[in-house]
Amino acid sequence: MNGAVIAVPAIRNAAVAAIAALSLLATILAGCESKETAPASPTAENAVDAPLKIRLGVDSGSFSFQFRVAQASGIFKKHGIEADISTYSFGIDTINAAILGQTDSAEGMDYAVASRFSESNDLRIVAYIGGPKPEGEKLYTRLPEVDSVADLKGKTLGVKKGTVNEYIWGKVFELHGLEPKDVEQVYLGSSAELLAAYQTGEVDAFWASTEVAQAVREVPGSKLLGDLDLAKTVYRGYLLLDEKFIQANRPGVVRLLRALDEATAYIAAHPEETAQIIYDDLKVPRDAVLEALKFYNYDIRLSAEDIAHIANVANWSVENGLIKNRYDIRPFIYLDTLREALPEKASVQETGDGA
Repeated sequence: MNGAVIAVPAIRNAAVAAIAALSLLATILAGCESKETAPASPTAENAVDAPLKIRLGVDSGSFSFQFRVAQASGIFKKHGIEADISTYSFGIDTINAAILGQTDSAEGMDYAVASRFSESNDLRIVAYIGGPKPEGEKLYTRLPEVDSVADLKGKTLGVKKGTVNEYIWGKVFELHGLEPKDVEQVYLGSSAELLAAYQTGEVDAFWASTEVAQAVREVPGSKLLGDLDLAKTVYRGYLLLDEKFIQANRPGVVRLLRALDEATAYIAAHPEETAQIIYDDLKVPRDAVLEALKFYNYDIRLSAEDIAHIANVANWSVENGLIKNRYDIRPFIYLDTLREALPEKASVQETGDGA
């Protein structure tokens, strides 16, 4: 696919974005229509003759909460889902695992997903599942002389390699008059490693999620520089499944999406129970989970804007050398299962960035 043009060019005007998004979704809806109508999947209330056995790859943070809640609360069982959940550091690691055939699913934020679609593979976006609000990720420094992003010139920054964090840093540099060469970037493999590097002074600044924000604030001299508004964007997370797996298990995938939608509603209605589930599974303190829930959007949907957003991220990343190959996003979108599971969630929606 080298040399192909990404379907949605970088959109810098809100009106143009809306028009392009509407046009793109219409094209995708036509292009992704199945040749045959699949049989209706069993409802959760009815007995399920063929349980869906699926290996789910999830990350170690807030992005994974829907899956963990669905498993622990019995929602997966209710919908006939037999899930084997494997935990990885970041979403990009789940994508790599799925490409290698180690899992049947993956979750990834926009940049991580876009970077893997620049190389041909069988993964397909089946839904948007969540992402942080702007205040859900905050930039901290431990240096007294640093009062703004511009003051980070010559400093050492902690970076989550291969993740949307690279994209966020790139946007921040662009908007605040810095270049990558102006700083030293230290690439680390997990949030725990980044926090440890910050605590010991190995890095001078990094983006902290709400789960580790309290520990960051306890570092002597630590201060807040801002949130994702510094990058003028937020990021969106997507659920990916192997296309062959979808074709072989379509009724089960429909039930999986319904189960995740129910888990999303459970999280909103039962934050205390959710906090206990996450503590039991990941040992994240309950108060930290409750704090994280305030700054995270969960939803099961796929709108024109969700699709346009990831194409825009891919375009920007190509233009700035983070992704090598241009490509068409449309072959990597699979709408049919979401349209069957939650038809009202697979339509054009008036959403803001990250809504």
